[in-house]
Amino acid sequence: MHAMPCGKQLRVRRLLGSGRAVIVAIDHGNAAGVVRGLEYPIEVVKLAVQTGADGILVTPGVLEQVVEEIGGLAVILRIDGCVSTIGSGPMRLFSSIEDAVAMGADAVVVNATLGAGHESDELEKVGQSATAGRRWGMPLLAEMLTQRIMADHMDFSGNGVSSLPADIADEIAMACRIGVELGADAIKTRYPGSMAAFQRIVAHAGRPVLIAGGPLRSPSLKGLLSMVDESLQAGGSGVVFGRSIWQQPDPGMALRALCAMVHDDATVTEALEIAQASE
Repeated sequence: MHAMPCGKQLRVRRLLGSGRAVIVAIDHGNAAGVVRGLEYPIEVVKLAVQTGADGILVTPGVLEQVVEEIGGLAVILRIDGCVSTIGSGPMRLFSSIEDAVAMGADAVVVNATLGAGHESDELEKVGQSATAGRRWGMPLLAEMLTQRIMADHMDFSGNGVSSLPADIADEIAMACRIGVELGADAIKTRYPGSMAAFQRIVAHAGRPVLIAGGPLRSPSLKGLLSMVDESLQAGGSGVVFGRSIWQQPDPGMALRALCAMVHDDATVTEALEIAQASE
């Protein structure tokens, strides 16, 4: 891990102390309002605590609602948004690094979408957030996506049938490297569908890379776990999953299985067995 100021080191230790993390994302209402499976964020937070997740990705307003239930979870605070699923334009900062420090966050997350008309605005936001993070000892998790990914990524229905283009790996590699170049301490991005490609992405990033779940494609948990298994074998540092957990038929089972894989190196079969036995 690269040298960090004391504040950053302590916060990263709470988030990625073992080198890997299972982070439950509950920030989707920031763009989509009420989303199926996330009608009651506090219930998802309780589940995350009960099943051994490492942290939650949350907005300031919801953090204030769930703070009594967080327990030992690390808090990754979403500080950008200002655009909805029926609107358009860049995701702008609505909060600051200083605000995140005041709220007790362990890291902040901001988005950037390469290939969009507002690309430069969002990349500038990543760089400025990284600079402020250095000053305040706050790690930055940059969510680096591309325009072609976003065409798939914004499906909140839980019934999605589309998938990422087969040639998306080079775009993901570019996005991740640019995020690191701008100062991100870790990257959140989509899995490209190829273990070899993801291994190169992780190696060239030189920072922890965690995969985002994106839209729920199927109620079959095995397919999701197989993707996670490949990402971990390729050097990934864990998952930041929202819909892939709380839109599952059995969110608790999904989360237990993910924790078994990320924390204990369980195989897909072992993770399913552990999750089922814990019910």
